[in-house]
Formats: sequence, C-alpha cells, structure tokens
Amino acid sequence: MRSNISLPVIQRVTIRNFALYPGINNAGLDITFADGISVIAGINGIGKTTLLTLLLRMILGPNDPEKATRSVGRVSQRRLVGIKKFDFFSKRVPGALGEDSFATLYFTLGKKNIEVSRYMRDLKIKSVRISGKKYEPQSETDFIDFLGSLSGLLSGYDFHMVVRYLQFFGEDRIPLLWDAGAQFEFFKILFLEETVASSLNDAFAQIQKIDTDYRNRLHQLNKRKESLPPATPNSAHIELETLDKMIQEATEAHTEAESQFLSKKNEYDELQKQLRKLDNMSDEAQIELAQLELQFSQTDAMFILQALPSLHDKEMFLMQGYATGCGCFICGSKSKKQLDNIGKKIRKGHCFACDATINNSKPSNVTPISSRQVRTLEEKIEDLRNSSEQIEVQRSEIEQKIHDASRSFREAVNLRNSALHKREYLEIQRPSQNQKPIVGLQAEIDREQDALDILAENRREFTARYRTAVDRAQDRMGELKGTLESALTSYATAFLQEEVKVAFSRQTPFKIATGADRVNIPTFTINMTSSTHKIAHERLQSNSVSESQKEFLDLAFRMTLLDMVNDNGSIMLVIETPEASLDSWFMRRAADLMRRFAPENTDISRKVIATSNVNGTQMIPALLGLVQDDGTITKLPAERENHLINLLDLTPPPAALDQQEVLSLLSEELGKFLHAK
Repeated sequence: MRSNISLPVIQRVTIRNFALYPGINNAGLDITFADGISVIAGINGIGKTTLLTLLLRMILGPNDPEKATRSVGRVSQRRLVGIKKFDFFSKRVPGALGEDSFATLYFTLGKKNIEVSRYMRDLKIKSVRISGKKYEPQSETDFIDFLGSLSGLLSGYDFHMVVRYLQFFGEDRIPLLWDAGAQFEFFKILFLEETVASSLNDAFAQIQKIDTDYRNRLHQLNKRKESLPPATPNSAHIELETLDKMIQEATEAHTEAESQFLSKKNEYDELQKQLRKLDNMSDEAQIELAQLELQFSQTDAMFILQALPSLHDKEMFLMQGYATGCGCFICGSKSKKQLDNIGKKIRKGHCFACDATINNSKPSNVTPISSRQVRTLEEKIEDLRNSSEQIEVQRSEIEQKIHDASRSFREAVNLRNSALHKREYLEIQRPSQNQKPIVGLQAEIDREQDALDILAENRREFTARYRTAVDRAQDRMGELKGTLESALTSYATAFLQEEVKVAFSRQTPFKIATGADRVNIPTFTINMTSSTHKIAHERLQSNSVSESQKEFLDLAFRMTLLDMVNDNGSIMLVIETPEASLDSWFMRRAADLMRRFAPENTDISRKVIATSNVNGTQMIPALLGLVQDDGTITKLPAERENHLINLLDLTPPPAALDQQEVLSLLSEELGKFLHAK
C-alpha cells in the first residue's frame, strides 16, 4: 500500500443567495459538521439529496470521467472532462442566479485546510485557499489533480473515483462488494504500489484499444467478404464490364438513398419547427394566464371590499354564521363564547382575525367593480386554460410524430451511408484507363486478415502482461487479506443477525475485453447463514441476499476500505440512508453500524454525514444514539443539537406543510427526541 493516503473530511459549508436554502431569516445556510454522526433530516422533496450532491460537487467540481460507465472496473480512458453545461443547481430554483449566489466548503485533506468557493449557477470556481493562502488553479481538472497529489493518490482521476464512489454512498452509488471488477479497481487505487498499478492500467488500456480496433476492422472485413462474387473458375478476376455494372447499380442505389435521406430530414426538421412554435405559444399562454389570474384575484378582492365597505358590514358578514346557528364559516364552531370574544376585540380596536389595530374601517381608493367584470375575467381565464390544454395535446401529438420520424430518419442516414460506402468501394476497385484489370478485393482481404492476426497476437501479449501484473497484485492482496477479512466481518456482523464470514479468492474470472482471454483477479466474497442455510455459504451475487443486506454489506465494505487506508487519521463517510428497504429492527442495526464507524469524543476525527426522512421511524433517533435498549427514546442534549440539521427549519416549506395534519405529525415525530422551543 502506498503510504500517507489522506481523504477529504468536510468541516463546514455555507450557501448564500440560493432560494432552495434561504436559512433562518434569509441569512443563508451555515452548517458545521461535528465529529460522529450528523443527520440531515427532512421530508421528501425538501432538498436532502441536493445538499449531499452539493457537498460532493464542491470538492470535485463539474467534472466526470471521460466515457463514464457504471462498471468502474472496465474504464480504459482514466481521464476527467468538464461537463459543458452544469445546471444541476440552477434548475432547482426559479430565475437566473447571479454572482452573489455561491457556496463555500471548508474541508481538511491531510494536514491542509482547504476553502473552496463556487458559483451556484454552474459550480465554477470562485476562489480557493489552501491553509489560508490563495491558490489559483488553471482549470477544474488542474484543481482535482492538485487535490489528488495532496491525498497521496496517483492521479486526479483516482481521487475523483475514491471520493465519489467510496466516501459518498449516494443516489448514484455503485456496487463495490458485488462487482469483482469494481473491487479490484479500488484495491488497485488504494493499496497497490505505483509500478504495479501503472502496469495494470497501461496494459488494460492497450488491450481495450487493440480489441476495439480488432472488432471494428473485423466487422468491415466480413462486409467486404460478403461483397465477393460467388466462387467461379474465373472468380479471381472481376471483368471490367461486370464491375462497371455494379458501380452503376451502386450509384443508383446511393442516389435513391440520398433522396430518401433528404425527404426524411425535411420531415424531421419541419416537426421540430412546429414543436418550437407550440413551445413558444405555451410559454406565452402561461404568462398571460398568470397575469389574468393575478388580475382576477385583485378584482375579486376589490369586489368583496366594495360589497362590504364599512367595519359593520364586514363584522355582520363574518358573524352571520354564528347569528344563524350555522357556526363559524372557517372552522364550523357554534360556540357563542367565540361571538363575545370577537365583539370584544373589535370594540377594543383590534382585528379578530390577525389582531392588527383597526385604524379605518372604510376602504379608500376602491374602484367600483361589478360582478359582470369579475365574470368576464373568469371567462377569459377559462378560455386561456382550454387553449393551453389544446396546445399540450398538439405538443404530445407532435412529440410522438418526432419520435416516429427520428427512427425513420436514422434508418435513412444508415441506408445513405451504406450505399455511399459501397459505391466508393467499388469505384476504388476499378482500374484506370492505363491499367489492366487486376485482382484488388481478394488481395486486400488477405492483407487485412494478416493485419488482424497481428492485432490478435498483440492483444494476447498485453493480456499476458496484465496477468503478470495481477500476480504481483495477488501477493499484495494476500498480505492485506487478514486485516480486510477481520474488519469486514466485524462490520457485517454488527448489521446482520446471521453468521458472517469473509472469504478471499485468487481465482475470480474477469473479462478484460470482448476478444481477450479471461484473467483471474483477487476478490473478497461473503459467506453467511440464512433461515434456510444453517451453515454459512457463499453469496457471489447481490440478488442472493435481501435488499437491505445488499445495501449495508456494500456499505460495510466501504467502511472497511476507509479504515484500512486511513491509518488512524481523520476520515469521513457521506450516506444517503436507504430507509425504504429497512424494517424497524434493521434500522437500529444500520444506525449502530454507522455509529460504530464514527463514534463521538475520540482522539481521531471520524465523521458520518447521513440523510434521513422524518417519517415516523426510529432511524433519526437511532442514528443520534437516543434509542435505549428497551426501545424508549431520550431527548437530544442541548450540547449535541448541532448533530441534527433540520431542513424543515432551513428551507422553504413544501406544499405538504400547508396541511395542518402533516405539520402535527412532523411536530409529534420531532418532539419525541427534540426539546420544545
């Protein structure tokens, strides 16, 4: 293992002028993450996942691996590229974001304190400070390469992969324990010496490149073989007259294909034009509808104000329900006591609804409004809504036509390209006026087959080099076998009730490329008991365990790797808790697993940042260590309140919170472990 590997540990994040996170009194968000577990709590749609994504992207920036793939063990292009239009956060708020909307992340990397600020509109770097000193990277990838060098990893690409897929267990998480190639990729990044890791990466890239070239050329060769005429005694020589006829036929076919292509292209372009026109009409209708609805609200209000000009009128209208025995128009209460209370407030000069002081009971500057004017606006709004619905119906029809037309368009493109290739190929075979007809196609096929044989031999040679490098990796993994087995078994047993054993295998088949021979790589597998297997047996696939077992065994594997690479330094894990797959018993076990990884009040800073829904389960109090052995829940002490980030207090309330029933349920849930304020 390479020495002195450090990974980022987030200390604090601030967010300014971003509508999703206005904070208390619109002061923005300022969150400090304490050692141990910090729980980001809220309900669906309130911004928990977006906040975790922001923490990740504040470190990594708007970058992704080139030719990103879900199978991280099969990447040959180990490079990062910038995302051309990174609008993940700007799309989550209305209106354009200016330069005053930015976030700042404070984190440590080894002995360095790093402060990076990024604009929320596109996450580009605003400023960077390293241990108090200003640092100006030339580009985003330059900054990630710099962080990679500070971490002790071999490249910015390796740093990106470790942070994104090992330290962050979010929505885009990938299986590590259950994917042999992914396991070996992270063993290579974290534990293998630079010479061995580089040998593996170089050989893998060469095998992939050669294999791609081989398969593409073989495909073209097979098409050329299909172009050969049937074997005859004179098949070695294609007569010039026959070749000219084939060229003429190919030219006619290409002309027809070109005509079909242009027709389909014009049809597709026209449909796109119609869709854009409907989009503009829809936008204009929505704007006009919003304006009319606002005008209607104002007109409706003025009509009521005009109808009830004096304080006495308003009082008589609102109290009519009590007077007639129908009860309050708002809540339905029929208590006469409420009638007396309302009268007392009004006589004392206070509004009984909002308790404001009544200065003047008569409205001023009220334009007389007739009910006909109100109805006219209602009719306009209804007509506009019907028009908008018709536009949406037309858009759906056009989108379906575009879907059908795009398929025909692609077929026409392929047909045209194929016809052009065939014509050009035949024209190349035709000798010039000064040449005698020669055998060209068969000779070219033979030369191409010889070239493919050389490529196949080169692929075998690099596969042998890769296998040799794997053998060196086997030795290193054998040295770490005992440590990994012990740590993973400990974490897995902490979560599962079953007996768990970890097995090390040196002979897991791994397919490097389509045409390459398989190579056996070192991996770890889980053996465990179950209700039907009293003796622990091997679980090679993720579908051989339950959903909750799969998720948290994979999490335990990440914890194990972080412990092994950490070497008693600060460490962090960010988790989007998969509560949906857990029953109440597993929730407590999962919380215990996370608290075991990041205990509080230790000499070494260890952190878990986890999201959880306020949904009536014990997950949040369990994560905070508030659930007792008998199942009772204690209150969160004041000195530990910073371990709970309650987004219900820091974000705009979603529509669900407009319902009193929902508010009552959430208040009751939080009241189980929070002191009343």
